[in-house]
Amino acid sequence: MKMRTMSAVRAFNGAVSNKLSRLPQTFSRVLPSRFSLEESISNFFFSRYELVIANEESEKQVSYKTRHKVYCEEMNFEQKNATALEKDKFDDRAINCYIKHLPTGECAGTIRLVLPTEAGLALPLEEKCAEVIGDGALLPSNLSPQSVCEISRLAIPREFRVRQLRSKILPSEKIEKVKQKKNVPFNVEHFPYLSIALYLMATSVCLHLNVKHAYVLMEPKLARRMKAFGIHFNPVGEAIEFNGKRMPYRLSPHVLLDDLAKPLKGFHRKIHSELNSALQAIGDVAVPTIEHTRKPLRIAHAA
Repeated sequence: MKMRTMSAVRAFNGAVSNKLSRLPQTFSRVLPSRFSLEESISNFFFSRYELVIANEESEKQVSYKTRHKVYCEEMNFEQKNATALEKDKFDDRAINCYIKHLPTGECAGTIRLVLPTEAGLALPLEEKCAEVIGDGALLPSNLSPQSVCEISRLAIPREFRVRQLRSKILPSEKIEKVKQKKNVPFNVEHFPYLSIALYLMATSVCLHLNVKHAYVLMEPKLARRMKAFGIHFNPVGEAIEFNGKRMPYRLSPHVLLDDLAKPLKGFHRKIHSELNSALQAIGDVAVPTIEHTRKPLRIAHAA
């Protein structure tokens, strides 16, 4: 009887040990990976930053102040002024967005979308480089005003540009593993998370307003860099000299969602979700009710 009891105990212990040894494999199948790149980007960013659409005047002032700091004080692109606010005539029909640094409350970066809310009103880009857009069909003023906007005034203060350069979204050992994977199209070691977040914020606003074409006047090297992340700015004209070399580009917000690098798709979904209530507060933007006058189309000829 005692022998049978001991045998039963050993059998029971063996069965329990076998079950316990298989638990890690079971959990690995059931639980999601804690360190996927997609999750790590969102976790890193939202543990440190908050997204703001400047619907209130006090919030707009934060964007204007940051733009003055970057464009007037750091870059000397614009003249300093006594108000320490960088603002122009286009801000009356613009939506400003910015990123708030949670530990300090400081603005870590800002961007705006200019809307042609009345027939015949041009976007900033057209005032600077309309003549280098060879195909008149690509001019914003020759498209439906409801369907276009211009993304401009991207500004990240120096201290946050340095922070962005030095910060790692993953521990060093994880970065090395990711770098060995062939399906990650960008360098995770130097990930411009603030610039990416600002453009994805602008994309969410475009999607909310059903904008089909977003125009940007930007450095060609920045456009090339964004391509690695699946953000494709398509050139619509020749380069001009405006605070350095700049080119007019256009992107489609809806196409961007498809082209966006896979690890960033979840990041954009999180951004869009975080902005949801602020997007609703934007309301319906006033659009022209009268037919706008199209400018004569110019035909681009081969050189």
